[in-house]
Amino acid sequence: MLKEMLTQEYIQIVNEELGWKEAIALAAKPLLENGKIEERYLEAMYSKAMEFGPFFDIGKQIAIPHARSEEGVNVTGLSYLRCNTPVYLLDKEDHPIDVFIIIAAADNTGHLKALSSLSEILIDNEKVNQLKALQSTSDIADFFRKEDEK
Repeated sequence: MLKEMLTQEYIQIVNEELGWKEAIALAAKPLLENGKIEERYLEAMYSKAMEFGPFFDIGKQIAIPHARSEEGVNVTGLSYLRCNTPVYLLDKEDHPIDVFIIIAAADNTGHLKALSSLSEILIDNEKVNQLKALQSTSDIADFFRKEDEK
């Protein structure tokens, strides 16, 4: 599943300082440009964060922003943004994030499958360190392809 969704076109690396909303918007940009989500999905992710706090900070400086499928998802998709300058989720210094992975699931099954595939990688500290050490979008895409083929 990951190798089909996290292709190079859906992966970005940035050096500049971003606010947390800017980071989420940039991370979601490939999904928006390819019609997988609507603009209102961004607003739904912001609203969820403001209402429930930084619940999508999963630790290891990784955040997985998402909202409900009916809040603007057209087609299931994933996108990945690595920030070389940490972003403070909700402007809280105790929530520095350097990887944003947007999950846009058209249904609950898609959400669970995507989360399950990602969890297998993100639970493993060695794999997370390998992933974060990669310096190009093509290397990151190759990493997800290889992990998906295991």
